[in-house]
Amino acid sequence: MRHFRVLAWSGLLVIAAVALARNAPRLSPGMLDWAEPGNVAAALVQGRGFSDPFDGGTGATAWVSPLPVWVEALAFLAFGTKTAAAARALLVLSVLGLALANALLVAAAAPLGRWAQAATSAAFLAYCALVPGSPLVLLSEAWLDLLLSAGLLWSALAALREPRGRGAAALVAVALLAPLDNAGLALATGLVLLGIGWAHRGSLRALALPAAAAAAAALSVAGWTARNAAALGAFVPLKSNFWFELHLANVDSTDGLPRMETVLRRLPFFDTGEFNRYAALGEARYVATFRAPATAALRANPLHFAGNILRRACDAAVFCKREGGGAFTHARLPRGDVARLAASGEWIVAGESGAYWTHIDAPPAEEFARLHRLGLADEAAAWADWRQKRLAFDAEFRGPLGQATGFLTAGFPVAAFLVCALLCRGRPPAPALAAAAIGLGMVLPFVLVNHNERHQLPLFAMQSAVIGACVQACSCRLRQRGPTP
Repeated sequence: MRHFRVLAWSGLLVIAAVALARNAPRLSPGMLDWAEPGNVAAALVQGRGFSDPFDGGTGATAWVSPLPVWVEALAFLAFGTKTAAAARALLVLSVLGLALANALLVAAAAPLGRWAQAATSAAFLAYCALVPGSPLVLLSEAWLDLLLSAGLLWSALAALREPRGRGAAALVAVALLAPLDNAGLALATGLVLLGIGWAHRGSLRALALPAAAAAAAALSVAGWTARNAAALGAFVPLKSNFWFELHLANVDSTDGLPRMETVLRRLPFFDTGEFNRYAALGEARYVATFRAPATAALRANPLHFAGNILRRACDAAVFCKREGGGAFTHARLPRGDVARLAASGEWIVAGESGAYWTHIDAPPAEEFARLHRLGLADEAAAWADWRQKRLAFDAEFRGPLGQATGFLTAGFPVAAFLVCALLCRGRPPAPALAAAAIGLGMVLPFVLVNHNERHQLPLFAMQSAVIGACVQACSCRLRQRGPTP
């Protein structure tokens, strides 16, 4: 118990310190930083219902999952809509949520031994603290995914040991909440419940728990689906933007891994034409416009779609490509220069907050020539800003640390699971097996449709659990062999 307390409280201190170090200088986010969930949360608080993901009074939505929106709405009710105080409150929530996730992971690893507990906690804290764009970035929603996945792992293992213990109530609660957070967690919950049901297949009494949890998940999905049918006039089980995402990653993108420029030019949040079309059609009809071209493209070249899935699977399980060819800037250039940059495609303007350079990975000489041809009034300032952002881009994504991060967030945990299974003679321990199943469920929907580095963040908890199990298996094997003469 003392070992658990040390790891749990140490985790809280580390996460709090890193959160403050990363976010203290910029705790006054602009409108852009709140993105779609923040806009919907603002609409809820202001009495417009679950609506307006891109602002502008566009009406009812199911573009985003409800649970993160409800959390942000509570922060708005208590501290003001889109205020710095609300941002601070959400940062505190993320710190507490990640600290609780760390404690749950340590508890889940307890049956394996102290090496597993320490390694699991160390890996989780390292992922949260060191990965750029981590769950500790201001207003990230990944902390909620990590907390629910850690809760699912701990409660599932507890339920396997004692179907009527305290893990049972936690499992039902997680099953109720998971589908309202994202589709990956919904699938992961289903896989876990199938596993528990199989383990207890000989006892009807023990099967009551997975049945109750499945009923809670079904109730959650049915309630949200009914709301969507009433508000949107369409059958939408979880989120409404399936056809949009499918088109974005498999038609607009050539390799199944959309570049930032492709995403920003299609999202109604950034593109005026797309926003006007979305507002005029309404969400359900707007998303439906992507169905026919997406299905036509898939039928015309199914092998290309299969290749996209394979590339996304490699992105998730081998090496996560963490750069998308764009970079955000706060540069203040003359108004005419901004218009020329936007018209030429070099910039995507993001309201008052700034803009995105869209060709940040272009050869510098080629980019310099493009900027020169635009006839900018302050060409030197534009070029200096591009160069500065390019240096930061290369340092973050193309340097040794950036390359290592791509492997550490994808291939390394998979390799750790395989090593653990090998050392355990093909029978990995329950925590590792459950963590792998949950991780698979969480990432599979995105591998099939649209995957990027953002979808790797929620996997950190399960990846850490697998790494911890691997470290314990290595420790046990070394102890069995004894010291090398």
